[in-house]
Amino acid sequence: MKRFLRPALKGLLGFFIFLFFLPFLISPIYNFPEPKPFAGDKIWNPYQNIDSANWHKGNFQIQSLAWGGLTDGSKNPTDSIVALYDKLQYDVIGISDYMKINTYLQGQPNYIPIYEHGYNIRKTHQVSIGAKKVFWLDFPLYQTTSQKQFIINQLQPKTDLLAIVHPAFSLEGYSHNDLKYLVNYDLLEALNHQLYSISHWDAALSNGHAKYILANDDAHDISNPFLVGVVATFINAPTNNAADIIAALRAGKSYGYLPYTPDYDNYTKKVKRLKDFPTLLSAQLTENNYELVVDKKAIKIDFIGQDGKIKKTVKNSTKASYLFLPEDSYIRVEIDFDQGEKMFLNPIFRYSGTNSLQEGKVSINWGKSIISYLLSWTAMIFILIRLFGKTKN
Repeated sequence: MKRFLRPALKGLLGFFIFLFFLPFLISPIYNFPEPKPFAGDKIWNPYQNIDSANWHKGNFQIQSLAWGGLTDGSKNPTDSIVALYDKLQYDVIGISDYMKINTYLQGQPNYIPIYEHGYNIRKTHQVSIGAKKVFWLDFPLYQTTSQKQFIINQLQPKTDLLAIVHPAFSLEGYSHNDLKYLVNYDLLEALNHQLYSISHWDAALSNGHAKYILANDDAHDISNPFLVGVVATFINAPTNNAADIIAALRAGKSYGYLPYTPDYDNYTKKVKRLKDFPTLLSAQLTENNYELVVDKKAIKIDFIGQDGKIKKTVKNSTKASYLFLPEDSYIRVEIDFDQGEKMFLNPIFRYSGTNSLQEGKVSINWGKSIISYLLSWTAMIFILIRLFGKTKN
C-alpha cells in the first residue's frame, strides 16, 4: 500500500506546487502610463438631470453559507440574508460568495450574479458584478502592481462591472501607489462596514482614474445588527432590474450612504428609521456652477478636490453650490447629516474628447516579462527537482 500511496502523495504535492507557480509563469510585467490629473475643456457630471424618484438601495457584498461552511459567512444562510435585506427595504441584494456565484435569486428581475474573487493573505480582492463565470487563478501571497493589473485584466472581460473592494483592509490589499496606476476596473469600494477607504478613492481620482463609489455592508454574520444595514449604495435607475442597475452604476448615477447607527441598535429600530433617511434631490452643473439639493438639512456639506483637499464647506443647509475653477481637476461631495449619517457623492471631473471615462492603457514590457518568466520556471523546476529528484544511496 505504501508503495502506491507515496507516489500518489508526491504527485499531488507536485500538482499544488505547479498551481502555486502558475500565475507567475503566465503573468507579464506591465508598462503603466504616467498618471495625470483629470484635464480638458469639458466637465462630466454623472448626476445631470437625475430623477429623484428613482433611487434604489443596494448592497453588493455579503457572504452566505457556502463551500460547506469553510468560508467566512457560515452563519449566513442565503434565505435568511434575503429575508433580512427585504425587511430593511433593499431593492438590490447582491450576494458575493468567495469564488462562487450564488444563484438563489436567479429568475427574478433584480437578480445580479456576483462573486468575490481572491484567496490571498493580503485580502487583495475584487467583486464581479454581473459575473459570467468564476476566474480561479490568484496570487496567494504578495502581489506586485503588475500582478494586480494582470488579475484585473483577466476578470474584466468576464463580468459587467468590476470593483476593487476594501483596499485599505488587512495588509492594505491595494496601496495608494497601486491605485495611482491601476486601470481597467469600474468601481472602488470606498465604504465597507469594517474599514473606510476614502483616501484610496482620492488616490485613484487624483491621478485621473474615473472610478465610481461602491458602499457595502460586507457582513459575515447577520445575527449582528452592527454589520447589516450600516452601509449602502443608492443607485438612480428607472427600475431595479439588473440591466438598469448595472447601467446606472457604470454611469456613476449612485452614491455611498452611511445611516445613523446608534448604540444598542437592533433590527426593529433599523426598520423604524427607514422612513427618515435623506435623499439627493438634484446635483446640477450649469456651465461651471455645481449646485446640489437634499431633502434634509445637513450640518455640513464639503466640496473635496485634488488630493482629497476640502475646497469649500457649507453649513446648516439643504442646498450648496461650488464654482468649478480652472485649476480643479475633480470635485466630489460629502454631506454630513450628523450622528454619523453621511452621503458620499461621485465626482464631477474634467475630460476632453467624447469619452469621459477614457484612461491610459497598459502595455507589456516584454524584456522584463521574459526575465520574470525564466526566473519563475527556473525556481519551480529547481524546487521540484529538490523535492522529487532521485538520490543515490
